Amino acid sequence: MNKTFFFDLDGTLLGMDQDKFLGHYFSSIREYIEEYKHDYKIFFYYLELGIKAMLNNDGSKYNIEAFSEAVKPYKDMMAFFEEYYQKKFIKTKESTYVNPYSIKIIDYLKSKGYQLVLATNPLFPSFVTNMRVNWAGLNPSDFTYITSYENSKFTKPKKEYFKEILNNLEIKKEDVIYIGNDVDDDYGEMGYNYFESFIIKDCLINKNNKKITIPLLSLDDFYNYLISKY
Repeated sequence: MNKTFFFDLDGTLLGMDQDKFLGHYFSSIREYIEEYKHDYKIFFYYLELGIKAMLNNDGSKYNIEAFSEAVKPYKDMMAFFEEYYQKKFIKTKESTYVNPYSIKIIDYLKSKGYQLVLATNPLFPSFVTNMRVNWAGLNPSDFTYITSYENSKFTKPKKEYFKEILNNLEIKKEDVIYIGNDVDDDYGEMGYNYFESFIIKDCLINKNNKKITIPLLSLDDFYNYLISKY
């Protein structure tokens, strides 16, 4: 069976309190801005422009290009972020935890020879995503393909984001099993039926209280499912 498993990262393989993560993320950025005596209001204005540029990317450029073009008027922002991620981003790790079943799941699927894709929202540089993979107790080499803002032209929840991965790997959607935790981002435009899909409930995000019509499992339940079927 030539199945490829697409895994979300934050809140799926990496245990995370998303609200705490975002709180740590933005507060640590602000602290770093103040160390450099930058005007945080202007900085965050351009940061918001950069994020919106990635979210609204029409596929004509990579997300890194969309971001860098949007923040270009703010001198040295790209260099600032690279330094921030190297020195201060570690603070956000406080809002994450290792789920041992993430390791068991990935190890098991690798032992069976399945192709694994880390389909995380590509708003970060690859080295930052790799850091978070390590925080989950995993290794970037576990995955055939990892989305990042360098190699992606779309973002979740756009269907084009998922089609881009399919095209890059030359696989069909019928051969994909998708595993995520965010009802809106992970199953937004593509819907539950685009891939064979599962929702992980350990860190479930369902802000709009949508009806869930696919299997809702904990990671340990999903591991047991894999053992029984694959």
